[in-house]
Amino acid sequence: MRSLLGPRASRPPPPIPPPHAGEGWEGAGGRDARGPRFAHPTALALALCFGNAASAQQPLPRIWDLQLPSPVGGLPEEEFVDPACGTNGGPPGLAIGSFARFERCRAEASGLREIWFRYDDEWELIARAARDPDAIARNNAMVVLGQPVTLSLLIDRAGLVQGYRIFTDPRADEELRAQAYGVAIAFKARFGTDGWTCNDTPAAEGETPILGIFVKQRCEKAADGLAITVESRHYYKPGQAMLDPNTGLPTVNQFESSARLQVIRAGALGQ
Repeated sequence: MRSLLGPRASRPPPPIPPPHAGEGWEGAGGRDARGPRFAHPTALALALCFGNAASAQQPLPRIWDLQLPSPVGGLPEEEFVDPACGTNGGPPGLAIGSFARFERCRAEASGLREIWFRYDDEWELIARAARDPDAIARNNAMVVLGQPVTLSLLIDRAGLVQGYRIFTDPRADEELRAQAYGVAIAFKARFGTDGWTCNDTPAAEGETPILGIFVKQRCEKAADGLAITVESRHYYKPGQAMLDPNTGLPTVNQFESSARLQVIRAGALGQ
């Protein structure tokens, strides 16, 4: 594992903003129109246990920590869990049980195989059981700048991790997903604001701006032996609109808003 993960303090991930205090939770001693509410004794016990355990918890490995290339056998499978064949931003495909079974997934044109995974959520589940919103925010790692994300690794035929992808999650609530395209700014900032080559693609037939904003951009950069690509999208697809033309009522989740990061070791494509 030490061969795979670099120094964790060298480039920390973007901060995750905590939720509004009390949002969706009834804290111990909280009060609403019906009077005071108190946490169940089990929740209080969990909160105490969580606080003691979390204080001693070491920083967990994250996708940002990967050193490329590294052998698939060095992946921290207790923290990177539920591997499955990736679908380039879609839902997970065939579950493979272990990263060592990466060859069960079909290779892309590049020769690399995409393996979807998620971070272990044990600490988040404990925080939710304790109804501790601050702890939930700290331990919900599957977000970037508040946006839910999906993760995948890119593995070559020799079993070396050559890159990774991060996508904003299309299943997020529509009010949250509407801002997903803005995560592209954080993706680029992580690798430095200079040296990017960006191309804006004109709207295709039927694509229209959302409240006057149209984004269909691809940015590329080569740095530190890596080929980095960031894409962002924000528009209505053909047939989509804010209001249903037949009923005049607001539509639900009918828009494109997303950001995508791909990082691959230079020279790994086409292996």
